[in-house]
Amino acid sequence: MSKPPTVHDVARLSGVSTATVSRYFGGKANALAPETLEVVRKAAETLGYTPSEIGRSLRLARSRVVVMMVPDAANTFTTDVAASVEQALKKYELSMVLANSAEDPDQQDRLLTDAHGLRARAIILQGAIDTPPLRAMAVRQENIIFVNRRPPNGIVAPYVGVDNHAAGLAVGRYFAKQGYENCVAISGPHHYSGSSERLEGFLAGLGKKKPVSLLESPFTMEGGYQHGKKLLAGRRRHYSVFCGNDMIAYGLHRAAMERGLDVPNDLAIFGFDDNRMNDWLAPWLSTVQVSAADFGPAIADLIGSPSLEDKGASFILPFQLKLRTSA
Repeated sequence: MSKPPTVHDVARLSGVSTATVSRYFGGKANALAPETLEVVRKAAETLGYTPSEIGRSLRLARSRVVVMMVPDAANTFTTDVAASVEQALKKYELSMVLANSAEDPDQQDRLLTDAHGLRARAIILQGAIDTPPLRAMAVRQENIIFVNRRPPNGIVAPYVGVDNHAAGLAVGRYFAKQGYENCVAISGPHHYSGSSERLEGFLAGLGKKKPVSLLESPFTMEGGYQHGKKLLAGRRRHYSVFCGNDMIAYGLHRAAMERGLDVPNDLAIFGFDDNRMNDWLAPWLSTVQVSAADFGPAIADLIGSPSLEDKGASFILPFQLKLRTSA
C-alpha cells in the first residue's frame, strides 16, 4: 500500500520550497505570487495531497474542528439542533464532530479532555453538567458555548437557547386561563437550569391558588411512561400535566392509552420542544414550539467571529405555544 503524499512531494512536483507549500496551506497564501499559488494548487491536486489537520492545529493553536456534545443522541430535538449547527458552520469552512455525553458527568469530562486534545475551535455543550473539570476548563479557555442549559453559577460564557422561565410562565398562564385543575408538572432533573427555570415559570404562571403535584423525571419516554403509570393507577380525577419535554409527554401518553383514557377529556398533556416527529407521530400534542433550525446560525456566528472574548454573550431564541388537541 503506497504512502500518502507529503508536503515534500508537493514541493518537488511544483518546483518550490517546502516552506512555500507550508505557507500555501497554512493560511498565508496571500504572501505568494498568483503563479506560485496556481502551481502549488495543481501539484496538490495531481498528488491528491491534503494537509494534516493535526499539524495545522498545532501550528495555529486551534483546528477547524468544532466539537458538539449532546446529552441524548436518541432525542430528535437535540440531534436536529446539532444538524442545524453543522450546516451553519459551512459558512465558516468549519467541520463538526458530534459526541454523546449521555447525561453522564464522567463521560462528559472525558469528552472535554478529548476535545481539548483535538485543539477544537469551539466546544458546544448542549446540555452541560456542572462538574469541577468543566469549571476548570471554562476558566482556562474562551471557546466553550453553552446551549439550552445556562452556564453553571460562577461561569461566564456564551449561551444560546430560549428563555425557559418565560416559556414555563406562558404554559402556566395558559393552564390558569383554561381553568385546569389537578395540575401536575413532570419536569426534567431539577439540578439542570433549563428544568428548574421551566418549572419555576410554570408555577408562577399558574398562581398560588392552584396546588401542583411535582414529579421529577429523566428527559426520556421511559421516564414519562413510568410516572404516568403511577399517576394514573386507580385514577379518580382529571389531571392536567405539563411535561419537561416532548419525550416525557410521549411516555405519559403511552401510559394513558394503556389505561384506556382519552386525551384530553380524561387527561390534558402539554409538552416542550415541538420536535419534528410531532408532525408524523404526535400531531395531537400541544407543546412549546422551539425551532431547532434557529440554533445553528446563532452558534456558528459566535464561533466564526474573530474571537469569543465577549464571554457573557447570550442569544435568546423565540418560542411560541403550539396548541393542538392534547391540551
